[in-house]
Amino acid sequence: MKIFMNKRGSKILSIYWFLILTIVATGVFGMAYIFYGTPYDVRDIEARVLMNQIADCISYTGRINTNFILNSKPVQKTGEDFLKICHLYFKSSEWEEEQYYTEIKIYKLEDMNNSFLEINTGNNKWALSCGLQENQKQKNLAQCTKDSFYSLDDKNNQYIIKILTVVRKSEKNVKI
Repeated sequence: MKIFMNKRGSKILSIYWFLILTIVATGVFGMAYIFYGTPYDVRDIEARVLMNQIADCISYTGRINTNFILNSKPVQKTGEDFLKICHLYFKSSEWEEEQYYTEIKIYKLEDMNNSFLEINTGNNKWALSCGLQENQKQKNLAQCTKDSFYSLDDKNNQYIIKILTVVRKSEKNVKI
């Protein structure tokens, strides 16, 4: 038994095929645009990774690095010295100005009001974003991450180390 299709039926079928292919192509294009069209905001993750690197540099396995506190006395370090000791590099040819800032405050457990040692490095104008975001995070501002932990020095004195890391990079991570 043979089924013959006339020319009119063939034209109608080809119109439907064209319509189906157009719908599928539009769907694929739309999904690709949604997936790749918006940048991923990884600044918070980047700030946490930076914080972990700094924490490991300052205090590894619960003992403060002797480059920072030796014989229960602070070893004053500049921001540049800190970056060299911790093998960090904040400058980039991709940006005109530094996009990172970090602030480390070390307190003796007995005196939490006065910091024993402070180290600041990076572009400190990004730290202003942290004060503005206390109650509500805003995407266009730099992302701030704060944390603190406990550590001992070589004489078993106890310290609390507070770290603030700030990552800006808004132009590439935030769709404005």
